[in-house]
Amino acid sequence: MSNNTIFDDVFRTMLQKMPQMAISLINEVFGKDYLENIKLKQGRNEFYTKDGKVITDSHFQIEEKIYHLECQSTKDATMMFRMIEYDFSVALESVGRENETSRIYFPHSCVLYLRDTQGPEEMKLELLIPDGQRVEYKVPVIYQQRYTKEIIEKKNTGIWWN
Repeated sequence: MSNNTIFDDVFRTMLQKMPQMAISLINEVFGKDYLENIKLKQGRNEFYTKDGKVITDSHFQIEEKIYHLECQSTKDATMMFRMIEYDFSVALESVGRENETSRIYFPHSCVLYLRDTQGPEEMKLELLIPDGQRVEYKVPVIYQQRYTKEIIEKKNTGIWWN
């Protein structure tokens, strides 16, 4: 039996079968202007960690950018921690090296909340590095309930979920 909710399953299946449906969401969240027929390369959604399997809702590449989208019915206190875990798993697939420096490239990520209307427009997590550096990791949040038909028409984004 899956630990996922029906929303996760439906969202994941929808984006696997019709990934172009994510284009409007990506355009809205990340200020892009991708056309609906742009070529997408789907990434895998299952990653294995020391503690077991991690499953993301969606992970794909458009041009040189990697995207990770999660769909949640309602807010949950563990979402930011899961996002960084998922993003780190995705990022490990794009390890690079320049001179003597290794790099991992985190995806452009966001969370889509279906039912909640209240909350910040981004989640934040501060990483404290042993040498004293602080890195603020931010993930944009979209609240589907905030998008009325009028707002969508005004923006002319073609967002599909309402």
